[in-house]
Amino acid sequence: MFLNKNKIINSLYFFFLLLILIFIKFSTIKVYGDNYTVKNINIKEKYDVNFKKDKAINKGFEKAFKTLIYKIVESKDKNLFKDVQKNKINSLIDNFSITNEKFLNNNYEVDFEVKFDKKKILSFIRSKNVISSVPKNTEVLFIPILIDTQRNELKYFDQNYFYNNWNKINKNFFLLNYNLPDENIENFRLFQKIKNNLENNDLSEIINRYNFENIFIVTFYKNKNNLKIFSKISFSNLNFNLNMNQNILDYDDNEALDRIILSLKNQYEDKWKLINKINTLISIPIKISVKNNNYIISDKIENLLNKSDFVYDYYIEKINSEEIIYRIIYNTNPNKLINNLKTNGININSSGDIWKIK
Repeated sequence: MFLNKNKIINSLYFFFLLLILIFIKFSTIKVYGDNYTVKNINIKEKYDVNFKKDKAINKGFEKAFKTLIYKIVESKDKNLFKDVQKNKINSLIDNFSITNEKFLNNNYEVDFEVKFDKKKILSFIRSKNVISSVPKNTEVLFIPILIDTQRNELKYFDQNYFYNNWNKINKNFFLLNYNLPDENIENFRLFQKIKNNLENNDLSEIINRYNFENIFIVTFYKNKNNLKIFSKISFSNLNFNLNMNQNILDYDDNEALDRIILSLKNQYEDKWKLINKINTLISIPIKISVKNNNYIISDKIENLLNKSDFVYDYYIEKINSEEIIYRIIYNTNPNKLINNLKTNGININSSGDIWKIK
């Protein structure tokens, strides 16, 4: 009788444990992974007898779609999404909210937040034979150095148009946020010391003063009617060099200089997108084993999987009294997942067919 009672208790325990895990599985909606959210979409329409609110809302959807596309595809592919029909855009929207609206001076003004279904967006982009990227914002240390080659002179910060105006040229779809070095005499003296061979010198002295993983050192060599630009880009451990030549007839033409800034920023955005490509043609199945009683790690892993743009799908493949096995469909190099787990304090042994938490 006592043995039968224990068996019943154990069966009930396992049943309720299984029920909880199933509840977790089906209640874990991928709020982050399945939606791309575009915020701060502003639309202004004239408020008169012809005013229709639906028209303003559709304009908001189109603007949000364009913003999202510009965040996740390279410059060379943007034209492919220029004339997308209104009905198609609407089919890609999961939901939206109006965060602010007002009637003022015979105008209707509204702010939107639009959420697009991630899987539908990726599928639509893939249908155009384009590989999209993760819309991930990041901080950059940007060091612009301007040298007048005719005078062999390094221009101080207030004489450097690119230093003064770099952050004034911006678009709502840019992912890189630029931080410039302090305008102080120590930095200027360092640039002065190495200005004759900047592209080959070690700038660790100035870089070590700032805590950034992503560092851009851009040198502008100015002569009478030509501007040569050398960019050294470091995204963590990935390095790129970009060279650009511009014919400048008038250095007082601010619009021409602003176009150069915009062109450089677009190139840098494309390099960042290249690193964060989501290739849905790559579907790598990964299995991760977690001890059944390690609820904290299980919850942490699920949160990370929910937030990852590279996780196409995941589910619990197996549950027993000892372990939970997750099956994950991953859309890029699995080393990214390993690094993501380690960054968040989860050490994993990936040497076998099933990865095991250490």
